[in-house]
Amino acid sequence: MEKKENTILSDKYDDFVKDKSSISSQLDTYDELVPDVYKGLKAPVSSWPVIINQNKKEVLKKLCITIPKLLHKIPELYFNNNLKKISEFYFGGDTDKGQFSLLCHNKQEEVSSRLDLIDTEDGFKILEVNMGSSLGGMEFQNFERLMSKLHPILSPDNKKFIHRKSQTIYVEFLINKIEEYVSSSDRELGIFFIDGTPGEYEARNLVKKFFNDLLEKELSKRGKTGMTYMDEVSNLKYINDGLFYKGKRIHAILAIDYSANDLSLDVFRALLANKIYFPDHLGTMFMRDKRNLVLLRKLAIANKFSEEDNETILKYIPWTEIITDDIIQYKGKDYSMPALLADKREDFVIKIADGLQGDDVYVGRFHEQDAWEKIIQEVIKKKIFVVQEFLESINVYAPDIRNEWVNHELVWGSFGFGKNYGGSWIRMVSQEKNLGVINSAKGAVGALVYEALPQKIAPQKRFSITKK
Repeated sequence: MEKKENTILSDKYDDFVKDKSSISSQLDTYDELVPDVYKGLKAPVSSWPVIINQNKKEVLKKLCITIPKLLHKIPELYFNNNLKKISEFYFGGDTDKGQFSLLCHNKQEEVSSRLDLIDTEDGFKILEVNMGSSLGGMEFQNFERLMSKLHPILSPDNKKFIHRKSQTIYVEFLINKIEEYVSSSDRELGIFFIDGTPGEYEARNLVKKFFNDLLEKELSKRGKTGMTYMDEVSNLKYINDGLFYKGKRIHAILAIDYSANDLSLDVFRALLANKIYFPDHLGTMFMRDKRNLVLLRKLAIANKFSEEDNETILKYIPWTEIITDDIIQYKGKDYSMPALLADKREDFVIKIADGLQGDDVYVGRFHEQDAWEKIIQEVIKKKIFVVQEFLESINVYAPDIRNEWVNHELVWGSFGFGKNYGGSWIRMVSQEKNLGVINSAKGAVGALVYEALPQKIAPQKRFSITKK
C-alpha cells in the first residue's frame, strides 16, 4: 500500500498499515467481541482508528470543560434572569416553562455534554453543543476490543495509545453526581430510563442489562449496588419524601429518547427537593439551543467573562448569528441579512436552533440559488434558526467503502462530564459523498479516537575511562 500523507493515523501510519492492506475498511459489528446490545449497530464503524497527539487532546479537553460552564452563565449575564425575556426567547412566551426552566437551571448542577467540532486550518471550531443524557457516540467504546484484535499495537498493555472509555467515564460521573446532589444514604442506587416508545422488549432488555453491568461494576468499587429500570415517566411516584418505581427508590432519571419535556408533578417535586439527579430537565435543555453560541459571542465581545474565557469563545466559536431580517455585521461591514445570505450563498449554513441528527440544516453551497432564497424566506418567518459561517474541514486520508485511501472530511464529537474530559469520536465521509451534513443519520462512518501517549526515551549508558 502506497504511503499517504495527512491520514487519520497521523504520524503513526507506518506503525499501522504495514502488512495490513487486506483489512476491511469497516468493522464487523456482529463480531463476538461486540456486546449484544451493540451488535449490528446501524452506523458503520471504521476498522482504522483516528490518532491524535496530546496537544490536540488538551485543546478538546479545555473546550469540553469550559464551554458548558460558560453556557450556564447566559441566563444571568445576558437576560439578568428576567423571566419574561427568557420565556419569550426560548419558550415562545410560555412563562410556566420559563419559570420551571429557571428553577431547575438555578440548581447549577453539572451535566454531561458533547461538543460537535470541525478541525480547520485555523484549528478546532465549535458547531454546536448537546447537553443531557441522550448523547450519541459514547457507545463506540464497545468496539475497542475488536480494534485491539485487528491492531495489537492499540492494546492497553502496550501503553502506546489510550482510548478514553466515554460510557464508563459517564457512569462514574453519574454516580458522583447522585452522591453529590441527592439527599440519600441508600446503599442501593436506582437509575430510571424514561422510555417513550413502548414495545421492542428484547432491545429494551438488552439496554437495561448492559447499563446494569456498567453500573454494578462502578458501584462495586464503592461498596454499593444498583439497578436500572425502563418505563414511562408516569409510573414514577413521589412517596414519603422520595421518588419510587414499583416500590424501588429512584435516585437518577435519564432520557434516552429526548422525551423529557413533559414531566409529572411527582418528578418535579423530587427534583426540587434534591431527591433525584435529573440532567435532562428544561433547565438543561434550553442550554443546547444553538442560538446560545450567538449569545456567548456577544457576551465575550462585551468582555463579560474573564479575559481567557473571552478569547476562548471568540477563537473557537465561529461567526454565528440568529436569523432575522435586520441589519447585521459580517467581516466588519453592515449587511441586510436576507441580502447577505442570498448574495454569499456558499459562505453560510442555516440550522434550526434546537434540532437533532442533521434535520433542518441547510448548507448554501449544496442548494441551487432559487431553492436557497426560498429557504431564507421560510426560516426568517420562523425566527428559530441560526446562520453560521461555512467551515472547511482539514481533509485527511481514510479508507472508503472500497478500501481505497481517499480524502475525507471529519466532524468531531467530544464529551465533557462536569470537570472531566470524556474522550472523543469521529464521524467522517469521503469528499465525493459529502452532501453538507456529516453525521451517522446521514450515512457517515464512525471512528474511534486514540491518543498517542508520550514514550519514554531510554537513558543513554554513560561510559567512563579510568587510568589503570
